[in-house]
Amino acid sequence: MKQKTLLLLTALFFTAFIYAQDNPVAPTTPTAETKEEFKGNVSAAFGPINNKVRIQYEMALKSRASWGVNMNYYLVNWTGPVFEPFIRVYGKKSGNAEGFFFQTKAIYGNLSTLDWELNSTKIENSRFSTFGFGMSIGNKFLLGKHITLEGLFGYRFLTPPVINYNTGYSEADVLLTGLDVIGWYVTTGFPLDLQFKLGYQF
Repeated sequence: MKQKTLLLLTALFFTAFIYAQDNPVAPTTPTAETKEEFKGNVSAAFGPINNKVRIQYEMALKSRASWGVNMNYYLVNWTGPVFEPFIRVYGKKSGNAEGFFFQTKAIYGNLSTLDWELNSTKIENSRFSTFGFGMSIGNKFLLGKHITLEGLFGYRFLTPPVINYNTGYSEADVLLTGLDVIGWYVTTGFPLDLQFKLGYQF
């Protein structure tokens, strides 16, 4: 599964990168309506569902694309950092300073496992790595010269925790593994990606 995911992710990244390189905005005489490339954009948000903090840094790539990384830290359930390097391609009319975009990203996280308590015996595991990818569409609004508000919606896939429980009871091992998988896909590993961020562009 990990090999197939990495191959698909690599193909998506190269496709987006090649498209961005081969489809720049045609040179124009500067006018008041010409969109200028930005140097950088820093944005952040707090996710109230499955509490998390997000900080994102975006940089221009040619005149119609950008790249960057979205850094998340999950505060509940499987806690820890999740990194999302991404590439965006913006619409022809807006350039990359604002407007509609398509985004593809890789995902890597290093998270703590859940601690379970069974018959007064606490079962503790340390950490695990999760890998994935995502695709989404969104829009970045430029308010004035520097303030940005962006939202995106899409799909993402994250590999679930693989923990070999050894409680001494086979039924308990199966139960804990099942609870991990179900809980993962309705919280941290939820496949729908919905984000809103407030940022500063320079």
